[in-house]
Amino acid sequence: MRVIIAIDDSGCSRLAIDAVVNRHWSGSTQFRVIHVVEPIVLQYGMIAPQAVELMIEAEQKLKKHGQELIDATVAKLQSLFGDVTGEVLHGNVSDTIVEDATEWHADLIVIGSHGRTGMDRMFLGSVAEKVVNRAPCSVDVVKFKTVVTEKGTKEVEASSVN
Repeated sequence: MRVIIAIDDSGCSRLAIDAVVNRHWSGSTQFRVIHVVEPIVLQYGMIAPQAVELMIEAEQKLKKHGQELIDATVAKLQSLFGDVTGEVLHGNVSDTIVEDATEWHADLIVIGSHGRTGMDRMFLGSVAEKVVNRAPCSVDVVKFKTVVTEKGTKEVEASSVN
């Protein structure tokens, strides 16, 4: 089996990694961890062309941080599963995840979901939803689940939606 784990620097990505760690996998399973950096200049360069140099610098910092995320995650998973690779990719997040899964011939994509609703979802979109709708393989979406206790406090736990 070939499994792509798409991560960012969020709690839902950490839950997705935990879901992978806590699942039983065959010894022949291959894992590929990816982090996608969106091109800042394309998003905002038209608004403030004079700031393009700063945007390029910010994008380089995002790539460096993404590589640190990949390196840490790959090291953690390699200690458990052995066959793990990772890469920072560049492009639209949902498109790039789907393209990478297609090119790598993935059998499964594991991705976390922020669980945004309403206006947040309308403006920010849902990467997980776009991946589910366009992926060439199965997608395991690991979501935050908010629970209201008797005391009225909220607890967060992971739930996996296949």
